[in-house]
Amino acid sequence: MFVCVDKVEAQSVAVRNNLLYDATLTPNLGVDLKIDSLWTVGAVVGINVWDYDKQKNEKWRHLLIAPNVRRWLDEEPFHKNYIEGDLIYSHFNVGNTTMPFSLYDAVKEKRLQGNLIALGGKYGYSWILARHWRIEAEAGIAVGYAWFKEYECATCGQQLGEGDRIFLLPQLGINIVYIIN
Repeated sequence: MFVCVDKVEAQSVAVRNNLLYDATLTPNLGVDLKIDSLWTVGAVVGINVWDYDKQKNEKWRHLLIAPNVRRWLDEEPFHKNYIEGDLIYSHFNVGNTTMPFSLYDAVKEKRLQGNLIALGGKYGYSWILARHWRIEAEAGIAVGYAWFKEYECATCGQQLGEGDRIFLLPQLGINIVYIIN
């Protein structure tokens, strides 16, 4: 058996954190893997397990998992312009709070617990800060479907009903990125 290798390249991996998502008190981590000269695949995970105010049962708890694929529009991955497609899944328990962009006005007076799935697209730009460090700005939109149970706002409140909803979800990010070569 003969094996011939013409060129060997180190795989590149990027680890990123969305600072805007951090601002919602949601720790998050994304990992992207270079699969060829213009494409990367990855995933983002974010989790928020805290109540904002236990006395009022004010919360925005959720687990988010979002696999993604990026097409880099310049000469190599992790450099300048990209478009991204992502599939978003989230389990949520939200109540007695105001959601950004007036997404669920019902959560001001009720607690919703359920799941959502969405398909999104973004445009992003990556600036090189140093050999291994980048900062990215990205914006896009996702369309999705959520299904949930409605409860009274009180802790362990009585179930009021069930619902579902199709929605548009704005996607914004400022990511700090570390490249592992």
